[in-house]
Order: sequence, then C-alpha cells, then structure tokens
Amino acid sequence: MKFHVFCFMAALFSIASAQSSMKINVEGLRETKGQIMVFVFNNADDFPTKKDRAVFSKKAPVTGASMEIVFDSIPEGTYGVAVYHDENMNDKMDRHWYGSPIEGYGASNDATGTFGPPKFDDAKFEFNKSKKSVKIIIHY
Repeated sequence: MKFHVFCFMAALFSIASAQSSMKINVEGLRETKGQIMVFVFNNADDFPTKKDRAVFSKKAPVTGASMEIVFDSIPEGTYGVAVYHDENMNDKMDRHWYGSPIEGYGASNDATGTFGPPKFDDAKFEFNKSKKSVKIIIHY
C-alpha cells in the first residue's frame, strides 16, 4: 500500500513540475485604448483563426505600447500564439472589405502569412523549462 501511495504522489509531482507560467510579451501597440486578445494553440488545424478552439486564451485592457500577459500552469509542449489588438472592444478582429486586418495582430516567431494568416509551423515553439516566454510584435 505504501508503494502505491508513493507512486501516486510521484506521478502528481512530475505532472505539477512539468507545468510553468508562460509569459507573452506583446510589443508595438500603437494606442492605449481597447484590449489585447491572446490565443494559445497546440495544433495547426485551429491556428490562428479558430479562437474558440484555443487551448488557452485571455483578454486584457491595453495599458501601454508593451504588455506582458501571463498564463499560469501551462504544460510543456508545442504551441503557437496569436494576438490581436481589439481597439474598439467588439471581441473580433475587424477587417477591410477585401479581408485584410484593420486592427493590429501578431504571432509567435513573428510569423506572417502571405495572402492569409500565418501557418502554425512558422509560429510554433517548444514551451519548456528553458523557454518560458514569447515575444509578439504587433503589426498594423
């Protein structure tokens, strides 16, 4: 019985130790109005447009040209981050009639798309003990 309790506790400790806080450093916000929308994805099928399928998401009021958004208890793994500056706070990315974004946006690894959104393979990174923060540059 003691062995089983020990194994259970060891498994819980290893799961807890494989989780960390992920820091998303957003730079280049042009205005201090609106909110920043941050989406963390773990697969190519959803990145970056299926916001409701992000594994983690957060929105926060814009407080300056640079901001840090922190997600707690994130398991180690492969992720891609998509961010946009929702200046008018309507909870969506506004676009021109021809489809390009009006509001600022960015992705991990400064990934950009050609005639469309960036690809997960360009934005993905390994989140682990040595990589705990991601820099996102907002483009307008």
